[in-house]
Amino acid sequence: MSRAATVRRIDALFQAMETDFLLREQFITGPSQILMDYLAIPSVPQEQAALTDRLIYSVFANPKLLQWFQEYVHRHTDEVPTGGQFLADFCEAIISQDGQDVVATLLEGSVAETGIYGLTDDLLHYFVNLHVSQTICAERDGKGDGEAVAAQEDVGIQARGTTPFVTSITWTTYVHVQGEGDQAFSAQFVPPYATVTLNGLARYAVELKARDAFRLG
Repeated sequence: MSRAATVRRIDALFQAMETDFLLREQFITGPSQILMDYLAIPSVPQEQAALTDRLIYSVFANPKLLQWFQEYVHRHTDEVPTGGQFLADFCEAIISQDGQDVVATLLEGSVAETGIYGLTDDLLHYFVNLHVSQTICAERDGKGDGEAVAAQEDVGIQARGTTPFVTSITWTTYVHVQGEGDQAFSAQFVPPYATVTLNGLARYAVELKARDAFRLG
């Protein structure tokens, strides 16, 4: 019940950020703190929150890791992996997907003995459930199947359609603009109300990378 409640709150946050520009910008420029505040998680030192944010940015600035995550979630929609299994798979992906910036962030945290905080199993469950919800919504729209609508209650997330507040920039467009090739989350990975925030987070992460913000030390 606790996990279901947390997943629902995270989804409510993304729905709120679709139309609340200020909240969305606060999340983009400090995702871990907004998540802790919104989910009533005890605060951590600023250095620890900054390191967690840096880890998030280093992943979102890497199109290959974003593509890996999309495929990973798609493969695990029937059974969400444990946190330990995900970390093991993520470590392998960092090596194979040119994740030097991610490694640099982890090394920085190790040297400073700060650690990464706030990346819990609940977030992994959220993105898996969100992908399932989007898939159900797409199948419903394509087939007109009434059973798919009822099935949405099983994942606890309501997939919604396009709204005027959603940008027209898809994940693929974002990557082409950045000149990184075809590696990116597909627009079908998550519903539009979440995509608008994730697009903004990815663009901000790329800006930080261009300014050499992930350099070790």
